[in-house]
Amino acid sequence: MEVNDNIPAQGTAGNNGCQKCGTPSYEEGYKIRLCAPCRRGLSRYPIKKEVLWAALGVGLLVLFSLVKFPKSFTAGLNYERALKLEEQHKYMSAEVALRQTLKDYPEYLQGACHYMIAAYYNDHLVEADSAREHWAGKTFNNEKELIEQVNKVLGGFKNYSFKDSSFHFVRDSLRNDNIAYQTALKQYVQQHPEDNLANYLLADQYFDTHEYAAADSLCDQVLTAAPDFQPAYSLLAAAYREEKQYEKATKVCNQLLKLNAESVVAHTSLVRIFIKQKLDKQALEKAQYSYSLAPDDPSAMQALALAYHFNRQTKERDALMARLKHNADTNGLATLQGVIAGTITYRD
Repeated sequence: MEVNDNIPAQGTAGNNGCQKCGTPSYEEGYKIRLCAPCRRGLSRYPIKKEVLWAALGVGLLVLFSLVKFPKSFTAGLNYERALKLEEQHKYMSAEVALRQTLKDYPEYLQGACHYMIAAYYNDHLVEADSAREHWAGKTFNNEKELIEQVNKVLGGFKNYSFKDSSFHFVRDSLRNDNIAYQTALKQYVQQHPEDNLANYLLADQYFDTHEYAAADSLCDQVLTAAPDFQPAYSLLAAAYREEKQYEKATKVCNQLLKLNAESVVAHTSLVRIFIKQKLDKQALEKAQYSYSLAPDDPSAMQALALAYHFNRQTKERDALMARLKHNADTNGLATLQGVIAGTITYRD
């Protein structure tokens, strides 16, 4: 210990006894010579109240931090990680991180904005739309770049609606009559040639009737008008694929990956292009990656099952098919089953 102002003045016994009371006997082994009673007394020397309360305050602060810190620290890490992922256009991973942030802090306005952006680029439109509820009637400043991003996404929502809203009812009424539906779409497009959703849906009809040149022409038109309308990319890639223009199809997928590096649609589209080219190992690697991004996504599951099939991994294929049969979204499942059964020829 160091001698300080709290140590009483030395006694008068010179240098051979207790330095406090002067008793000749003292305890050996200590730097300062004190007898046993004096040493016990000094060890109980009173601490100033100010120091005591300050120490107690620090202790309570540390205790509070231990309770509160883990949650806020984790949420902060998730949010910062999500922003970096967003900069890299890795929207699938960003959406997962932001979902956790909003779970911990549901009223965090900036977090809701970034979540909407990520969900939109993942084609999770219901989730993206629900995020808008977080800032209803609210404003925030000093976030010019974020506001621009939000407005861009909000503008993109318009491409998922018909310019004439009444056509939604026409479409719903004709869903089970493909011929009547395609006729109605053609008439509507003639009246509204700049309606991106209608042009896309008509292109989809052309694809189903194997009119691939008409389909890719309309998709080109849509993407010129709305470069962020992601469904048109996958349809255009599919049309080029069926025309055996594999280089063009791959280029379209890569354009979509520039918008969203973790686009499940882009990666699964590449799986099918690879399989058509008999690049089965590459197809399997790509399918496994897309599945890792979204293991519950039906398109990722179907692409992986298809890749397993052409790589003769029947055990893995059948396990995945069992899951697909119990999935709520069975779109495309019948075609996949036909390919596996050999009743549908997928490639030459």
